Parts: sequence; C-alpha cells; structure tokens
Amino acid sequence: MLARAALIAALLVMPAASLADDAAASFRALLVEYRCPVVDRLEQIYAAIDRAHPQNLFLIIYLAGRPQDYVQCVFDTRTRMLCEASSGYYDSKPDEPRAYRLPARSIAALGRLGFSTDDSAGNFQIWLDVSEPPDLNRIADFTLRVLHDGYGARAGGKLEFNAPLAPRTSSQCVPVG
Repeated sequence: MLARAALIAALLVMPAASLADDAAASFRALLVEYRCPVVDRLEQIYAAIDRAHPQNLFLIIYLAGRPQDYVQCVFDTRTRMLCEASSGYYDSKPDEPRAYRLPARSIAALGRLGFSTDDSAGNFQIWLDVSEPPDLNRIADFTLRVLHDGYGARAGGKLEFNAPLAPRTSSQCVPVG
C-alpha cells in the first residue's frame, strides 16, 4: 500500500518536473537566439549616456505581430534603470474602457520577477540597480525572461526592437536563425 502511494505521488510530480524542464530549455533557446542582440543594444545605449538626450536612453523589445506585449527599460543614470512590462493600460484612450488586459498567469509571472502587479494607472514597473561596470548580460537575461515568462516569447519567434541609440546590432552579433 505504501509503495502504491509513493508511485502515485511520483506520477503526480513528474508532469510538473517535465514542465519545469521544458520551460528551462525553452528559455535557454531564447537566450541563445536573442541575448547577443539585446546586450549589443544595451552596450550602445550605455555608451551614449553622457552625450545623449535622456529620453533616448531606452530599449523596447516586443513580440512581432503583438506590439502590445513588450518590456521597455530606460537608463535613469549609469547605476539605475527603470523597466516596465506592458499591462495593456495604454492600449485604450483614457475615456474608454480597457481593451486589453494581461492574463492572470502573466501578471503572476511578472510579480515573481519583482514587478509591481498593479495595472490600475499604468504599466508594471521595477527599478534595477546597474553595477559599475554594468552587467549587461544580466539585464538582457532579465528582459528576455520577462518576455518568455510574461508574454510567451520563444526561440524561433520574432522579437522586434525600438532603440533610437541602437537601431540595429553591430556586426559582432550574427543571427542564429
């Protein structure tokens, strides 16, 4: 009887472990495809902090065909960055009802990453400390994790970028796919 209970318990845990393995593999594949282009753009923006207009120190990454699903980060200073994950709040005019809301599972995923989860007055936000020198790989991984866990981005799917100071990657990033 005890062996049977242990077998049933093991069978119940296996799907959860398999899902976690699939999610980890899926995220690794997204990193392989997009880490370099994100880091490269962050490097270009960071290098321009002292000479560029503060309004241009941002990077927006969104899913192609789904521009409402994005993460945007802006350097506030050399040691601090504000990141926002789209909530759908700005997809409607102020006097109109909300046309788009993120599903609860996506909001929960963003909460686990440290974002605010109140979308009653704007996007979900988090402030990040930027080390000196900056660990741009960490920031790139974070933004890609947001897109993966919060918006379902996967390797093979197309991500789009908006960054006035880094409209394209340098030649050091060779596309994977």
